[in-house]
Amino acid sequence: MEKSSRVIAVVALCVAVVGLTLGFAAFSNTLTIESSANVKPDASTFNVDFSSSESALETNPVTAVTEPGELTTGPATISNVGSPTISGLSVEFTEPGQKATYTFYARNEGEFTAFLKSINYANAAGGSAPRKCTATGEASEDLVLAACEDITLSVKVGSESAVTGTNASITGHTLNKDASEKIVVEIEYAADGTRADGEFSVEFGDVSLTYSSVD
Repeated sequence: MEKSSRVIAVVALCVAVVGLTLGFAAFSNTLTIESSANVKPDASTFNVDFSSSESALETNPVTAVTEPGELTTGPATISNVGSPTISGLSVEFTEPGQKATYTFYARNEGEFTAFLKSINYANAAGGSAPRKCTATGEASEDLVLAACEDITLSVKVGSESAVTGTNASITGHTLNKDASEKIVVEIEYAADGTRADGEFSVEFGDVSLTYSSVD
C-alpha cells in the first residue's frame, strides 16, 4: 500500500511593522522594526498507521476468518516503517461460495484530525487491470478467464467500501486523533461463480487508502 497522503496547511503569520519616530527640533530619526514568521508544521505530526488492535497501535500478524469451513490462508503482516503497508493476504479456494475475511484498523497517531479521501485499486503487476488470472497445468484458459471475474477483493473502511475494479472518492469521513476505525478486507469466490477445470492463480493490484488533514 502507498503511504497515506499528508496535506498540511502552512499558516503564515505576518507580524505588524512597528515604526518609532523621535523628534528633536529640526532633527528626526526613524527606527523601523520589520519582522515576519512562518509556521510550518512537521509533516510527521500527521500520521495514520495500520494496526491489528482497535485500542492501541499494534502490528501483530492478522489471520483470516474463512467460510464455509477452514481454508488455507496466509497471515497478513503489518508494517508502519516508511509507508504503512499490509502484505501477505492470500487464500486457496477449492470451489465457488468461499470467502476469506481479514480485519485491521486504521489508527490516527498524529496531532491532526484525518479524513479518508479515497480507496483506489492499482493494476496487478504486469497487467492492465486490477485483477490478473493465470491458468496453470491444463486448465482451460476460457474457463479460467470466466472464473476470474467471479473472484473479488473488497475493502470496507467504516461505512465506505470499494470492490475490485472500482475506485471510491470519499468526503465527510472523519478519523479523530487517537481514534481507530475498522478495515475489513474480503477475498471472495462468488457462490454462483464459474468453475474452472484446473488450477489457476489470481493476483490483485495494491489497494491504497488516502487520508488527508483536510476534507
